[in-house]
Amino acid sequence: MIWCYIACSLAALCAFFYAIKSYQRKTHLATVTGTMFLAACAVNLTYLARVRARTYFAASFTTSAYFVCLDLLLLSMVYYMVEFTQSRIAARRGKKAVVYTAHFLVFVDAAVLIGNVFHETILRYQYHADSPYAIKYMYESSLGFYLHLAFSYMLVAAIIYLLLRKTLSVPKIYRARYVNTLLALCAIGMLTIFYMTEVLKVGIDLAVPAYGLACPLVYISTFDYSSEGMLNTTRKMVLEYLDMPMILFDYEGYVADTNRDMRELFPVLDNQESRISMMDFLQIGSFRDLQSTDESQSFVWENPGSAGARRYQCDFSCLTDEKERCIGHLLIMKNLEMERDMLTRLYSKNSFYSETDKILSQGVYPVTVVVCNANGIGLVNDVFGWKKGNQMLRRVADLLREHLPANAVLARLEDGDMAAVLTEVEQEYAVRLFEGIKEQYAEANDTGINTDIEYGIAVIRDGTKSVEDAVREASESMRTKKMMNQSSQKSSLLDSLTQTLTESDYETEEHVERTREMAIRLGKALNLTDGDLGKLALLAVLHDIGKIAIPHSILLKPGKLTDAEWEIMKSHTEKGYRIANASKELKPIGEYILHHHERWDGGGYPGGLAGEEIPLLSRIITVVDSHDVMVHDRPYHKAMSAEAAKQELLRCAGTQFDPKLVEVFLTVLEEEGVS
Repeated sequence: MIWCYIACSLAALCAFFYAIKSYQRKTHLATVTGTMFLAACAVNLTYLARVRARTYFAASFTTSAYFVCLDLLLLSMVYYMVEFTQSRIAARRGKKAVVYTAHFLVFVDAAVLIGNVFHETILRYQYHADSPYAIKYMYESSLGFYLHLAFSYMLVAAIIYLLLRKTLSVPKIYRARYVNTLLALCAIGMLTIFYMTEVLKVGIDLAVPAYGLACPLVYISTFDYSSEGMLNTTRKMVLEYLDMPMILFDYEGYVADTNRDMRELFPVLDNQESRISMMDFLQIGSFRDLQSTDESQSFVWENPGSAGARRYQCDFSCLTDEKERCIGHLLIMKNLEMERDMLTRLYSKNSFYSETDKILSQGVYPVTVVVCNANGIGLVNDVFGWKKGNQMLRRVADLLREHLPANAVLARLEDGDMAAVLTEVEQEYAVRLFEGIKEQYAEANDTGINTDIEYGIAVIRDGTKSVEDAVREASESMRTKKMMNQSSQKSSLLDSLTQTLTESDYETEEHVERTREMAIRLGKALNLTDGDLGKLALLAVLHDIGKIAIPHSILLKPGKLTDAEWEIMKSHTEKGYRIANASKELKPIGEYILHHHERWDGGGYPGGLAGEEIPLLSRIITVVDSHDVMVHDRPYHKAMSAEAAKQELLRCAGTQFDPKLVEVFLTVLEEEGVS
C-alpha cells in the first residue's frame, strides 16, 4: 500500500521540519515543543518499519519500538501541555516526585516492551496473509499489555485535563488556540478508536500520520497564533474603551467605523441606514479650524453641542499606503477637560484646574479645596511591592468618591497627592468628612505598616484667591501636618529636633504635647484656617528650637543670668529663625519663631514689635506656653494654682499678652473645665 508509505513518510518529515524550526527559537517552551515533534517523527518511522516487517522477529522488534516511541510521545505531550497552558502543576510542591515517577514508569514500560521481543511476555504475533490491513503480523495481547494501555490512557487523560481546564479558564476570545489543539487531539483519539474497533476499514492506523501532520497546527497555535476574529474583537474593544472619540473614513470619504464616545458626541452616527460622508460630518460638527482634508493636522475644537465636554484636542490624520496613496482619514479627539489618571481614575491635574475654574466662574462661594496624601506608601512599596502600594492609592480614591458629595471635583496631582474641591462647604464640614475618610482608610489597612491619610484645607471665599493659591495653601498645610505625623517619613526631622531640644532644655515631651493640644484648641476657638492650625501645631513644638544653639552653661544656669548671658539667651529666637529657614519643611514657621518673645506693649525681643504688629501665631504661643509653665512644676519654680495662673494672665493682658487672646483663652479653659 504505497499511500501508507507516503502518508507516514510525509508525516515524519513534517514533524522533523517543525522540530528543527522549534529548536531554532531557543526558548524553554520551544525546546519542549521540538522534543514532542521529534517523538511524533519517531512514532511515524517506527510504525512505517512495522508495516514493512516481513519476518516474525522484525514484526516483534518494530512493534515494541513503536509502542516505546508512543510512550515517549505521550510523556513529551504532557510536558508540552504543562508549559503551553502555563499550568500551576509546574510550580507545585512534589513536582520532582511526579516527574521522577512518570519517567520511571516510562522506563519500566519500555524495558518490558523491549524484553517482549525476546520473551513474548505481553504480546505474541500471528501472520495474516489475507488481512485487509497493511500490517500482516498482528499481535495478540495479554494482561501485561493492558497495563501498558492503562498507563498510556493515564497520560492521555492528563493531557486532556490540562488542555480542557485552560480552555475553560481563559476569556472566550482567547480560547481558539486551545480549542484548536483540543479538537486535533480529540480527532486523533477518535481515529485510534475507530481503527482499534475496526469501524474504519483502512489499511493503517490513521492516527499515526495525524501525529506528524498535526505539527504545523500545533506550532502555529504555540508560537504564531493570531486569530482574525480575536484580533478584530480586541481592536474593537480597545476603540470602544479608548475614552477618546474616534471616527475612520474610508478612501471614498465615507464613515467606515466609529467608537462609542464619538457616537455619543454625534448621535447622527447611530443611523446605520444612511452613509455619511466626511464632508457632511465635518459640516455637522462645525470643525472650522480644520484647514484642509489633504494633510494631517492638529487643532482645538470648541464643542457647540450639549453632549460631551466643551473643548477637544483634535488630531486629523491622512492615512496612506506604501505608495503614499490616500486610503482613508482618521479623526481622534482628546477631551481637554476630562483627562483621567490611569491608576485612580480621578481627574488629571489639567482637567482638575479646568473643572474648578468653571465652578469659580459661577461665583458660588465658599469653595473648599482639600489636598490629601497617604503616608507610608513608599514603605508599603518596599515591603509588599508596587501592586500593593497602588492598591492602597486606589483605596484612597475610592473613599473620596464614596464619602464626598457627588458634585465634588476629585483629582490626582503630583507626588501621590489627591485633591478635592467642595462647593458651598465650610472648613468644619470638610474636616468631618476627611476625618471619616481617615478612619475608614485605617480600618482597611491590612499591611501592618503604620500608614494613614493626612490632609490640608484651604477655603476660597471670593475672587481674590485663585485655585492655584488654594491648592498651594492646602498642600503646605498638609505637609506641615505630616511633620507631626509619626506614620510620615517627614516626621523624622521633627523627631530629631524635638529630641535635641528636650535634651538641651528643661522642656519635656509632656510640656510640648500639652502646649500643642492647647494651642490647637485656642486656634479653633479663633476660627483659624486649616493651614494656620497646622503651622500652630508645629510652632508649639519647635518655637524654642533656637535653644539648641545656646551653651548649656547659660541654658541650665540655676541662678540669675548676667547681662551678657541674657543677651546670649535672647538670641535663641534669631537662631531658631535661621534653623527654620534652612529647612523647606520648617520655613513657614520661621517668622513666628522669631517673634514669639515679643510683648504686646512693645517691650519684647528681638524686634520690639507691639500690638498686632506681632504675628498672630506668635502671640498665641506666648499665651499658651506661658500658662503651661505657670501651672506645672519646673526645676526653678513651683507650679501655680489654676486660679493664680488665671490672675497672672489677666494682670499681664495688655502688657505682655494680647488681651483679646487672653479673654478667648480663659474661655477655652473654662469650657475644658481647667478653671
